[in-house]
Amino acid sequence: MTHLDPADNPGWPTARHNMLRLLAASGTGAGADFAKDVLAGTRRPHELLAHGPVTDELAEQGAAFRRLLDKIPPAEVRELRAFAQDAVRREVEELASLDIEAAEAELRAASGPPRESRPDERRDEDDDWFDRPYMEDL
Repeated sequence: MTHLDPADNPGWPTARHNMLRLLAASGTGAGADFAKDVLAGTRRPHELLAHGPVTDELAEQGAAFRRLLDKIPPAEVRELRAFAQDAVRREVEELASLDIEAAEAELRAASGPPRESRPDERRDEDDDWFDRPYMEDL
């Protein structure tokens, strides 16, 4: 199978930034909170998979996606794989050329008023290590 790397596309930096802005504007879940932190400069995008709450959220979504893929006939899966590289390229180009302000406004209007962040009741004052990046700068 061909390796799909969206970073090979010259529009990737803009696409990634727009994707983070859209995720932050959605306002829900650990992914949105992480995107807000990246946009605020307190986290870096490469820390995504080392951030526990985001990893848990991605694992749940990945398992659901896998169950969905298992229901698709093998011939259709092979066809989807054949077009995957072009689909990734199109997605990156669409994200890079997106009118991000209009898209954010649409997402915010659809999501309603922003919700207040609540601290996790399971944590206490000595759990500060939880929010630290997995890999710190040397």
